[in-house]
Amino acid sequence: MTGRHRKRRAARAQIPARRRLGIEVVDAVTKLAHQVSPEKLATGRAEGSYQGFCGAYFPAASMVEPGCGPCQPCRERARS
Repeated sequence: MTGRHRKRRAARAQIPARRRLGIEVVDAVTKLAHQVSPEKLATGRAEGSYQGFCGAYFPAASMVEPGCGPCQPCRERARS
């Protein structure tokens, strides 16, 4: 039975999950992709506008909209 030992080690090893600090939402006006916390995403759905990590309030574009690029302040705050 070849490979038997490798399978057991692989089954025990845990793959660390990458933690997502924010959810990317595209601004309908500027087409920038902002990072939004899950809590703000829930409140933004009810209000119709979202607040990004950078503090900007914006209306969300369609969820299939690719956007033109990331919001740099949101990206920096998500990393720190």
